[in-house]
Amino acid sequence: MFSKSTKFDNAPRSGPKAFVSEYAVWQKDAGDGSLLAALGEAAFLMGLERNRWTPDAIVFNSYQHYGTPSYWLQHIFTDSSGATFLNSTLQTSSKFVAASAIEYTSSADKKNYIRIKVVNFGSDTENFRISISGLKSNVQQSGSTKFVLTSPNVMDENSFSQPNKIVPQQTSFEEASEDMHVILPPHSFTSFDLLK
Repeated sequence: MFSKSTKFDNAPRSGPKAFVSEYAVWQKDAGDGSLLAALGEAAFLMGLERNRWTPDAIVFNSYQHYGTPSYWLQHIFTDSSGATFLNSTLQTSSKFVAASAIEYTSSADKKNYIRIKVVNFGSDTENFRISISGLKSNVQQSGSTKFVLTSPNVMDENSFSQPNKIVPQQTSFEEASEDMHVILPPHSFTSFDLLK
């Protein structure tokens, strides 16, 4: 990983862009999370910093900053670390919907949640049914929440003048249950956090 710190230094600046979605030192050198692994990963990240592209996840100048929609999306995924991926099935006739489910313990309130994440990549509203079975405890309506990341125009962006134009909108989700119908706005990412 350390040797890859210069991987993008001489990459062409025209044509397709490079996107690094995942990186890690693994196998023998990683152990269960060694210092050697962290040092190799740090060098690789410095190479990414040196070869910065547009857009960054966080945009800043000498006195302002804001997160891009990608930053806020990644922020929602932070609870996935250490989560249990749940075996789930997506049954839909829409080719524009993707979904997954995890079970995790919130670092904020130490409570157990099921998080169902759904992307509606299409330009139409989608009616979506969520059916959960096999839980050891029931879903609670009080304490369940919903995050929605969307905007009227898919090319909308945050900016220094509008830093919160596209940020996740959190609301309580009193409709939470083991079997529910939900509405997915067009061009949206929705995360349902169901308190167990």
